[in-house]
Amino acid sequence: MMSKIKLLKIVFTDRHTKSWYKILYESIDYCWAKKEFTGDYFRKFLYRKDIVDYKNYLSLNQYYSIINSPKILKPEIASFLDNKLAFALYCEKNRLPVPKLISYNFSSHFFHNERSHYIKDKADLINFFNMVFKSYKADHLFLKKNRGYGGSGCYLLKKNNLPAQIEDFGEVLMGANYIHQEVIVQHPAINKMFSKSINTLRLDVYLDDENNSHLISALMRFGIGNNIVDNTSSGGFFASVDIEKETLQGKGYKVIAEDGAMYIDHPDTKTKIDGFKIPYLKESIALAKFGIKQLPTKMIGWDIAITKNGPLIIEGNSNLSLHMTDMAYGGYCKHPMIQALLEKVNNQ
Repeated sequence: MMSKIKLLKIVFTDRHTKSWYKILYESIDYCWAKKEFTGDYFRKFLYRKDIVDYKNYLSLNQYYSIINSPKILKPEIASFLDNKLAFALYCEKNRLPVPKLISYNFSSHFFHNERSHYIKDKADLINFFNMVFKSYKADHLFLKKNRGYGGSGCYLLKKNNLPAQIEDFGEVLMGANYIHQEVIVQHPAINKMFSKSINTLRLDVYLDDENNSHLISALMRFGIGNNIVDNTSSGGFFASVDIEKETLQGKGYKVIAEDGAMYIDHPDTKTKIDGFKIPYLKESIALAKFGIKQLPTKMIGWDIAITKNGPLIIEGNSNLSLHMTDMAYGGYCKHPMIQALLEKVNNQ
């Protein structure tokens, strides 16, 4: 939870604020309209000059009413989405392209090629991964927590640096549950924006009562600096997607919990954000719309990477980041599908 002092510091130093009289009036009006005391007026940058229809943005209670409703997300489906091992295995069985699952572990019990290996110490762990690298014929593995969120606890394991890395985080691996996947080769066009992380589309998809799937909105996230993940909670930023033009549109934004920075260009590569062409966007949307029918629930936020051969599903999110997509869309409350969702949960 972001401290109020940090929040106020960001707002006070922001060069794009409305007048303080207007901020005071709008923030009170927003809370009155939403019938709750909420800080979302500030968290979603509604105090900035370019935001006019501030009441179109979801409040905290509206957000929770959607993501916590059993009418929106079936608990059985959520269990698949939240468990990365179950999700990877399910996708492989149901024609959903995901990074290849190479091995995995439950604490000290490691599994590869349908065999179990009990790992007693770091030396055993080095031997295990050497065996995996030799069998898989690769030099890298991407490791992520089976129930991790926000990109935390992810590691890029390198064959040529294996002993040093196992010394660094081997005990963490043996004390938790991880999946070990192939490393994705990102599309060269996306690498021009940023190549150190896999940069993913976030596609919110809705499944109606007639089993028709619909895209609600789209944005794309990018890493910054030396981050190997693009998550906004790990320092990355996001930009809205123009579906018709198949490009990024407008500016890039870091969430206010980081520092609320805005970007015209990527801060590392200086690649312009607005108008940046996204390869395989239509195919990515089609994949997301197909995916929700394979895991039938009302709404899923898909994270999709783009390779030179097309889109690849990284994750399906049950705890949708509607704060972020709300901002990218320009106020979800004006979206007819979100209006239908709010009506559905309010009548439960």
